[in-house]
This record gives sequence, structure tokens and C-alpha cells, in this order.
Amino acid sequence: MTENEKKSGFLKKAAPIVVFSLTGIIMAVYALSLIYPIVWVLLSSLKDTYDYTLNPFSLPDIWYFENYTTAWEALTVEVWNATTKTMVIYSYGNMFLYSVIITTVNSFLGVFLPAITAYIVSKYRFRGRNLLYKIALFTMIIPIVGSLSSSLSVRRALGIYDNLIPFLLTNSGGFGFNFILLYGAFKSISWSYAEAAFIDGAGHHTVMYRIFMPMMMPTLFALFVLAFVGGWNDYMTIITYLPSYPNLAYGIYMFNALSTVNQHSDPVVMAGFVLVAIPTVTIWCISQKFVSNKVVVGGLKG
Repeated sequence: MTENEKKSGFLKKAAPIVVFSLTGIIMAVYALSLIYPIVWVLLSSLKDTYDYTLNPFSLPDIWYFENYTTAWEALTVEVWNATTKTMVIYSYGNMFLYSVIITTVNSFLGVFLPAITAYIVSKYRFRGRNLLYKIALFTMIIPIVGSLSSSLSVRRALGIYDNLIPFLLTNSGGFGFNFILLYGAFKSISWSYAEAAFIDGAGHHTVMYRIFMPMMMPTLFALFVLAFVGGWNDYMTIITYLPSYPNLAYGIYMFNALSTVNQHSDPVVMAGFVLVAIPTVTIWCISQKFVSNKVVVGGLKG
């Protein structure tokens, strides 16, 4: 073996190792860039103002848990209630309750209804089937900003503006991104499952709820968790359509905006951020295994 052949063989063996090492380093740096801000906010929320000003990037000299008590008591908003026609002060507990109700119902309906629509459109042949799919694509193209004014006008004209129940019903349609994703997922599952079930005497509802929906459960659960996290942090929708029912995202938005006026220190504001983020972080940690699970489960035998 010549010297050039030895060098060539060494380079072929070393190249994958170098690429793998560089990729690992880049991914590690990227992961740290995502984790560090969270850790920094958590540590900063446990400092007093003096320690935060002098040592913003070090561990707390004294673990100042009083910031959380102050944030809990100060995390309130005063809004005009259209029903009672009065100014109402909402505490952390009130906003937490609204966050749970609005986010849970919207997330569930925002996944369940598109799942039913996607299943029917993808698995059954009927007149207007392709039109429904094209309408779903078209509604995703329309800019949200462009439809905001018309949406507000329609809600006000129908008398459902700033009303919780109509908001939950009208804000959870059967189309959107979830429909497009689930349409493709249902398309990829063989109809042979349904044919076998029909032979055994199963009906259409049984096939959908007992066969196809359980097979799609990892995907449905992942979409629910993602929708829940996004809805929990959404304050703009509440400000626009439901101002009398402030959620925690709206509360922390106002808390941060008025922190200078109310003379709240940065550590107290960060403690408020942590209080609002605890529920979603907990849900994400618990459901991480389900979210990262395989999308579609199959079980056909030849």
C-alpha cells in the first residue's frame, strides 16, 4: 500500500468522525442557547434588586423567594366587564381559571373537529369533497391581519363579541393547519382496516372511533399539546375578542407593561414570568414522550 493510499484511507475513516463531532458541538451550543435564557430568568427571579444589578449573571447570594409572593399579589388586572358594566379586578387565580377553560376547550375542539373533518374528507367519496379541501387551503392563505376587521364586525353584528361561549364555539373550526396535517395522515392509513371491521359487523362510527382515531392518538395528542402551549401564551386574541375574560398571558403582558409605573423590580417581573410558565412547562415535560412518539401506528398482516 502506497503512502497516498494510506492517507486516503485515513481521511475516509476520519471524515465521518469529524462531521459527527462538529454536528454534535453545533447542536450542543444551540441547545445551550435555548436553555441558558430560561435558567437565567429562573435565577434572576430569586435575587433581590441589589444582587441582580451588581451580579446579573451569577448565582444568587441570597435566595430571595419573596419575589414570588410579591409577583403573585401584584399579578392582577383591572378590565371593563361588559356584562356587569363595571370595572373588575382579576387576580392570578381568576386569570388562571380563564386560561385553563379557554385553552383546554379551544385546544380540544381545535384538534377533535379537524380530525373528524379530515377523516371524512380523506376516506369517503362524495360530491364537494375536493372543494372542501381547497377551501381549507384557501383559508390558510388569507392573512390574519386582513380578516381581523371583518371578523370583529361580524362578531359585533351577531352580538357574540366579548362572550365566552360563542367565542369557544366559533374559534374552533374544522379546518386550518390541523386539518391539512390530519388529512395526509388519514390518507396514509389503509382502508383495509375498515373493510375488515365492516365484515365483522362494525358500523361507520365504530370504525372511526374504535379503529382510526386510536391509531392517530399520538398525532392527536401531540397537536393538542402544541395547541395548548400556544393558546396558553396567547394574549392578543383575548385582548381582541374577549377583553372581559383576561387570561394569564394577558395578565403578565399588563404586569410587564405597567412594571415601571407600579415600581416592580426586574426580579419580581421575572418571578411573574415563571409563575405563568409553570403550568405549560409541567404539561410539556409530562407529555414529551407522547409528543415524540411515532405518528401513525399500523398493524395489517398479509
